[in-house]
Amino acid sequence: DGPCLRQLGPWTRTRRAGRLEPRLNANARNPAQPMHKWKTKTDPLFRGDSAHGFTPPDPSASPSIVRHVLYLGGANRPSPYKSTSEDRSAAQHFAGTAGNVYRTDVPSLKQAGVRHISRRELLKLLRGSGFGDGNRPSAYEVAQARRYVEAWAEHLVDFRPKSQLSQQELLDLLSTIFHRV
Repeated sequence: DGPCLRQLGPWTRTRRAGRLEPRLNANARNPAQPMHKWKTKTDPLFRGDSAHGFTPPDPSASPSIVRHVLYLGGANRPSPYKSTSEDRSAAQHFAGTAGNVYRTDVPSLKQAGVRHISRRELLKLLRGSGFGDGNRPSAYEVAQARRYVEAWAEHLVDFRPKSQLSQQELLDLLSTIFHRV
């Protein structure tokens, strides 16, 4: 009856005779219900940020998804993306003990005029040496980014369509898209 050994998609392999059991859904009203398939139109996305608040995205920065996911260039590197997750506990992990968790949804992102890059789309881009904005000379880096996207149930918010906005306008836009939980 110890902790889970391994997460396998919506299933968890437990110590009890290696049996598979449904993974619990921490985002649901009843956390004992199994995980369900994430739905674009209805399910929330979560983001964890430090206690200092949002750092504005840089729509003119390198559009490399691998660079963003792997933190190449450091934690405060310029990026046109903001990471979100289907899983609230993942957002809490990135927020740390002093940070905040924020919530949004895809309709809000579309209404704000920013692009949502779903986990499914990220996984398609992060195959082999990568495709499109997921392209990278190192297939190993692409594979590592793919593992992170899978592990954290990551989605991206792309701010390149808002390249004409100032930093303050981007911060204002962030505060209208993301709401503190």
